[in-house]
Amino acid sequence: MNISSRCEYACRAVVELARLSSSPQPTTIEVIARKRGIPDKFLVQILLQLKRDGIVRSVRGVHGGYLLGRAPESITLLDIVQAVDGPVIYPLPVRDAGSADLAPAWREVARGIEEVLRSITIRMILDRANTSSMYFI
Repeated sequence: MNISSRCEYACRAVVELARLSSSPQPTTIEVIARKRGIPDKFLVQILLQLKRDGIVRSVRGVHGGYLLGRAPESITLLDIVQAVDGPVIYPLPVRDAGSADLAPAWREVARGIEEVLRSITIRMILDRANTSSMYFI
C-alpha cells in the first residue's frame, strides 16, 4: 500500500486543526498550508473531501476557515485515508482467473491495514508528538 501525497497532506491538515482545536476560531487554508508545508491549491481540494466526510467543517465569512468536524479522539487515520484515497487495496491488484487463489489473501491484507489505521486516532498522534518533544532535566 502506498500513501499518496494527497493523503499525507490530509493527515497533516487534520493534525494541525486538532492542535488548534482548543480555539473556537477557524483556521485559514493559508495558515494550515504554511505551517504544514502543503500547497494552498492542493489543500483546498483536500479539505473539501474531508468536509464531505465530516472530518472537518468550514466557516464562511471574513473570519472564516476550517475547524475539526469531530473530536480528535474520534478521528482515525482510516477515516482520513478513506475520505481522500478511498478503500484500502481496492480494487484488488489483479482481478482475473489467474489471481483467484490470491484474492482472499489480499482481502486479509486490506483488513489488517484497516485495523491498524483504525487503531490510531488523531488524539494519539498529538499525545505522542507532545511526549516526544518533552525533555527532562
